[in-house]
Amino acid sequence: MMKNGIFNKFVFNVKKNPKKTALIFQDKIINYEELYTLVCQTSEHLSKVRGKHVAILLDNSIEFVSLLLSAAQIGVTIVPFDKTTTKSQLKTLYDQTDIEYQYDKHGLIRLNEKNSYILHTTLDTPYIIVSTSGSTSKPKPIVLTQAIKLKRIEIACKTYALDSNDIILVSTPMHHSLAQRGVLLGLTLGATVVLMNRFNPAKYLQIIKQTKVTFSFSVSNQLASIVELIPQFDVSSIKRIISSSYAIKPEVKKRLLSYFEIHECYGTSEVGCITELSPKDLNKHLASVGKPMNGVKIKILAPNKEGIGEIIVKSPWKFKKYYNLSEITNETFVDDYFKTGDFGLLQDGFLYYKGRKKEMIKTGGISVYPIDIEKIIKEVEGVDEVAVVGIEDNYFGEAVVAIYTGETKIADIRKEVKAKLISYQQPLFYERVKSLPKNSMGKLQKFKLKEKYKNLDLGRRLKGLL
Repeated sequence: MMKNGIFNKFVFNVKKNPKKTALIFQDKIINYEELYTLVCQTSEHLSKVRGKHVAILLDNSIEFVSLLLSAAQIGVTIVPFDKTTTKSQLKTLYDQTDIEYQYDKHGLIRLNEKNSYILHTTLDTPYIIVSTSGSTSKPKPIVLTQAIKLKRIEIACKTYALDSNDIILVSTPMHHSLAQRGVLLGLTLGATVVLMNRFNPAKYLQIIKQTKVTFSFSVSNQLASIVELIPQFDVSSIKRIISSSYAIKPEVKKRLLSYFEIHECYGTSEVGCITELSPKDLNKHLASVGKPMNGVKIKILAPNKEGIGEIIVKSPWKFKKYYNLSEITNETFVDDYFKTGDFGLLQDGFLYYKGRKKEMIKTGGISVYPIDIEKIIKEVEGVDEVAVVGIEDNYFGEAVVAIYTGETKIADIRKEVKAKLISYQQPLFYERVKSLPKNSMGKLQKFKLKEKYKNLDLGRRLKGLL
């Protein structure tokens, strides 16, 4: 057992309060002593693969929680994947991360044997490898150690004043680092973790009411989906909810604040949460994602005349590396600052998120930020969601395309956009669809839209308008 490791901290809570509820999952309630027994049983199965890379293909479950703790105990590197990943994608990802075993609903399965055996594991050896997610079609494997996970847990406890009396709701998929953080935070703290098998707005609020949840890390699309339903449920037990992963709409923030304390944090899987927007700052800096957390430094790389540039971060809890991608790892740092690939603006110490660098559209030599166009279109009555992308164009580089959901007619959107945006910002093509492509965390997958609309012939129209 690693001294001061994740499993060690969990065992401390087992000894301190064995009969306390550790985990609630669906209709099952498990105390610390019972969970410890399950973890020990899992460790027996995993003991033969110490130092190996084991792919995890499981839904949110008690078994997944047990694997997290067991891997920390015996020194297995777990590599969780979304169960919906195709076989061909998995093959590529398995090769990329040297997977030797797979753990799924059938248990532990041997795939192949490689020379990755580690005789001695420490808090700084690979514990979990997670993949980047979101708008990219080529995920990178992020190596996280127990030391990194514990630092992220520590800053969360300090920032949000958490203790063993909290009841923590985990509503995101456990193959993602956000859910892992929520589970490990609760069980190393001696708190109670309530794990959802999958997110549902009404179920989320029902669980808060039934189990008296006090805290949760959620993502903005989840919070947006519960706003209309909150009056139907008693959510008075909530101390605070954290909106993570990406920016939440200002109007949603305002409405949520009328029910409970809402915080927002900006971050990436590589650097964790790095900003904090507390309720006291929300009204004055509603569109911001907050100020740097203690110990974090943020700069804007190569800002334009408006002060917008790439967000770069120096974080005490940054990732160890991209697995087997040393050159790419080195390229993502400048003077020990991680290049997030996001555009942002710093004003009065507050960070304002302006979108993904790779999503910026170059049309006629002019830089266009999709987030500025999306903001205007979202304000049109009847628009639910919108994604603006740049489609390759023979004349001017890229043409601006807007894909949206909702009942609004295209003509009504065009009218609003024409009145509020400069000509080169105005989309040349609109299409209403039933849904936008997203990953399991609810992040838009714009690369799928770019692929779908890549053959649009918009060049002549664009040339005539500019």
